[in-house]
Amino acid sequence: MERFGKGSVHGQALVMFVLVAAVLVMVLGLAIDASGAWWKSQRQNDAIELAKESALSRSNEIKFNATDSTRALDEIIYSSLTENLRDLGGSEVSVTSWEVPETKSGSMNRLIGVEVSVTGTYRCVFAQTFGFASVPVKNTITFTINPYSSTEVWRQNSAGHGCKLVKSADKSVGQETYTTLSMASDISDALNDAINKGLAELS
Repeated sequence: MERFGKGSVHGQALVMFVLVAAVLVMVLGLAIDASGAWWKSQRQNDAIELAKESALSRSNEIKFNATDSTRALDEIIYSSLTENLRDLGGSEVSVTSWEVPETKSGSMNRLIGVEVSVTGTYRCVFAQTFGFASVPVKNTITFTINPYSSTEVWRQNSAGHGCKLVKSADKSVGQETYTTLSMASDISDALNDAINKGLAELS
């Protein structure tokens, strides 16, 4: 009976060791995948910040665009993303620009609100074993551009106008769609909030 008892204890210890080792491997794998997704998110966020800086540094180009300043703004931002985000081709991209009406900004100001959103996926390595093939990685930013003038400024549409650029994840760069926005209701609540904050800073 005594020898049987010792063998039983050793068998239980082996089972416990295998279970603990499996849990440790699982936790380590999930940690590695979580770290990979975080780094992808950081690269995505850095590219969006660079796109914002590119837009702000080219405000005169946007201001004096003779065709559509909001579409020009979308294209400047998107061009920066294509240069600085390596896996943009497989990502969902949305760039929305809306210029507020003259009645809100005043005749000597122009205010354009911008929302940039990029959604990609991180393909899991270890977590696939547990049914997680990939995880979405998304970053969004909203900001405003104020191409200031000390005199009355020219604008395409005093009643407000905008443009939305969209690239689906299944479309390659160069296959974007553009939608003309004619009403403020066409933009998101987050972009509306950014615009209202920008208007408050103008006054």
